[in-house]
Amino acid sequence: MIFMRMLFLALFLAPLSTLSQTTGVVHIGNGVLMKTPGLNVQARFYNERIVRIEKWTPQGSDTKKSLSVIMTEPAMKGVSFQERGSTVLISSGQISVEISRVDGRVCFFRAGSPAGQEKQPALLCENGCAVSTVVYGSDSSYSVRQTYRLSPDEGIYGLGADQHGYMNYRGDTVTLVQTNTNAMTPFLVSTKNYGILWDNYSKTVFRDDGKSDMSLWSDVGDNIDYYFIAGETMDSVIAGYRVLTGIVPMYGRWAYGYWQSKEHYRTQDEVLAIATKYREKRMPIDNIVQDWDYWNGPKNWSGMFFDSTLFPQPAAMTDSLHKMNFHFMISIWPAVGPNTAIYKEMNKYGFLYSPTGWAPFKYYDAYN
Repeated sequence: MIFMRMLFLALFLAPLSTLSQTTGVVHIGNGVLMKTPGLNVQARFYNERIVRIEKWTPQGSDTKKSLSVIMTEPAMKGVSFQERGSTVLISSGQISVEISRVDGRVCFFRAGSPAGQEKQPALLCENGCAVSTVVYGSDSSYSVRQTYRLSPDEGIYGLGADQHGYMNYRGDTVTLVQTNTNAMTPFLVSTKNYGILWDNYSKTVFRDDGKSDMSLWSDVGDNIDYYFIAGETMDSVIAGYRVLTGIVPMYGRWAYGYWQSKEHYRTQDEVLAIATKYREKRMPIDNIVQDWDYWNGPKNWSGMFFDSTLFPQPAAMTDSLHKMNFHFMISIWPAVGPNTAIYKEMNKYGFLYSPTGWAPFKYYDAYN
């Protein structure tokens, strides 16, 4: 009988024992690092309401310098740490993060409601991830995907300025790529008062199946890297985003007035005539935007000069606009035409990408 009890106990404990042999858990002060044969998972608190989640393969690395997050990792105190069989739990006192030692999936809870206690439902739980090798020419990296499980009545907002007219992105697919009319931001906010900042700069696709699964996929990334922000309201979640990326000063009052823009103004005379007519009609307006082709022709694309035949006196034109209490804004493109001096100089030093754009211009490497 004693032998049978010991055998039963050994069989009962075997899965957890095997798991602890294949899963290393390291307490790192403000969080935890979990090492598994296929994936490393790291969770670190940046403050009581912000957690950074990183995942990378054993062959990869978590080394990365963010281009948008300026908040440095703090030496947080008071982070609690518990191992509970098949899960690891860390808590800041405001939110708790539960990580599965079986598959590395992460769940986020309000403080006081971690798994294993009487609790509210999780704010958000992951539902699988993928890190796949990709090769582009002589370069190789990974494509990364993280899937989350949403509640049925949850709304998702954010992602920058898209043109398709949706507000709530449930059941929608959005490509997060800067284009002529789209200014995308990989940050979303939920009506459950949490946010996700997906810290990746390659082509990214947000996808929601309209039922329960939401995913973020990026074409290239050395690792999965995102920040979970919890708040009491959507405003407080957005405040967390500002903590991470920096507080942006407000514009001058004029920027909140009416702006006049169109496809483009062809000449200096046209700009001044439009401005004069607005003042004659006493219509309130604070800003006029000069869009493309003030350089006169595709081969001069965005040469950062006014063509002398179309705009013979740009300084005098701008002075006249200022005297009429206008601000004047000029469109600058991330591409330059072959006839321009800036094209020739950038090409000489290797700053231009090789593909030619839809007009005969080339894009420049803004990160060089």
